[in-house]
Amino acid sequence: MRLTMTHEKVKDYEINGDTMAIVPFINEKGAVCSEVYEREAVILVEKKPFRLIKDNCLYYGGSYDGKKEAARINMGKMCFAPIMIDSKLDLYFFPIQSPRNDTCIWLAQPHIRRIDRTGHKRASVIFSNGMDLPIANTRASLVGKLHRAAQYRSVLVNRTNERERDRERERDRDPVLT
Repeated sequence: MRLTMTHEKVKDYEINGDTMAIVPFINEKGAVCSEVYEREAVILVEKKPFRLIKDNCLYYGGSYDGKKEAARINMGKMCFAPIMIDSKLDLYFFPIQSPRNDTCIWLAQPHIRRIDRTGHKRASVIFSNGMDLPIANTRASLVGKLHRAAQYRSVLVNRTNERERDRERERDRDPVLT
């Protein structure tokens, strides 16, 4: 289902909990820009998708390279590592191809409901709001990347929850901390 959404044009964009996908497009001047799909809007951003991801990593307190390295340390060596932009806001994105490629699409793992095969090397990503995004890639490849991003998210969420439980147990044992 394609949703009718409003379009807004901006120079910069803050990735947030409504951000579902960042898709490259060529503007009227021939420059690569980003079409950002939110739950109820499409925002045209005058930056390449990779630049937008890198800038938002910095905005939320880390470098892209540092976040990529963290994914590799936690998940092992992999191509096209998922990126945790901000764990508290549940901002986990993954590239469908090399991030440095101007045609690379970035998808927000928490928003993906399912991925359907639509043809030979073609798939459609169905988001939590019912919107579908056709992608020239195999379903198997996209599902693998989605699962890797979900696993990474799970590792980080479980670790955070474990640390919170440890702090609660410590507070329960030491009345001075209460």
